[in-house]
Amino acid sequence: MKEKLILEIINDLKEKLSSEQIDSLKAVLNRRLLHYKISSKPVENDEESKNYLFYLNLYLEERKSEGLSLETIKNYRLHLSLMLNKVHKNIEDINDNDLTEYLKEYKKLRNVSNGYLNDIRHVFNSFFFWLQIKQHITTNPMPSIRPFKEMKRIKKPFSGEQMEQLRSSCSRERDLAMLEVLYSTAIRVGELRQLNRQDIDFSDVGVTVFGKGNKERETYLNPKSFYHLKQYLDSRTDDNEALFVSIRSPHQRLTRAGIENIFRQLGCKCGVDKVHPHRFRRTAATDLLRAGMPLEEVKEYLGHEKIDTTMIYCTVNKDNVRNSHQKYMSA
Repeated sequence: MKEKLILEIINDLKEKLSSEQIDSLKAVLNRRLLHYKISSKPVENDEESKNYLFYLNLYLEERKSEGLSLETIKNYRLHLSLMLNKVHKNIEDINDNDLTEYLKEYKKLRNVSNGYLNDIRHVFNSFFFWLQIKQHITTNPMPSIRPFKEMKRIKKPFSGEQMEQLRSSCSRERDLAMLEVLYSTAIRVGELRQLNRQDIDFSDVGVTVFGKGNKERETYLNPKSFYHLKQYLDSRTDDNEALFVSIRSPHQRLTRAGIENIFRQLGCKCGVDKVHPHRFRRTAATDLLRAGMPLEEVKEYLGHEKIDTTMIYCTVNKDNVRNSHQKYMSA
């Protein structure tokens, strides 16, 4: 391959160089390329690139108009762009084998879990379903690609003791306020970072949240979250509309990664494992059910469309099961 490349270069220049110059060029190329391995690569087909980029942008624009969050759009663009660039075919020519091989290679190279692969599969499924509905393709390659088997691990909520450990470890009023708001409202981290001061109604302890699909719902502050949030806001000297901002000037709205890092460090500080914002949501859902709140009302409070989703967030207390068994089987 290397000799062929050198010969092609020489042939391209032979009309402009003398025989001595050609000999010198050949010697230089041989010397410079001695330690390089050269392989051929097909030249990208511009029409193919235009084809899949056109449909990708069209799809994402439509999803954005449906109210999908910018973060979700960014995630969709990332995974679809990676796949389309790798497969590098016209949209209508992509088949189930292409996608299966891509997902297998992705798992091997990045060592991701089957759960993560299923998330990517969901993105592909949405995209190709849209292409078929819009009649941009005749056959959807996704139905034959089955979900990857996942290990069903119980995701535990925080215990009462762990919650107190986390509270005690908060050295900043902001962090304690965030913790209490996450627990009381059971909102998602993306919903938390988007909150503005005006979304809080201290007169009726209500919090207006815009969730997935830009759907509005009402959540509420309990006494602890009400107190610490008010303390935090009263201590602020900036005029940023964001509910939670960085400690240092210019006091910008916290990012998702910034919030996650605050709680990760908090967990390390007090020795509680797996501390992340979403776990407060699971804890709140579990505690509400244990306290007797009807499942349908918990579903509405969390902003779920399906009650099956709510059940995933909730765990059953084994002590309650044992006590119930003794109660109902004692006869």
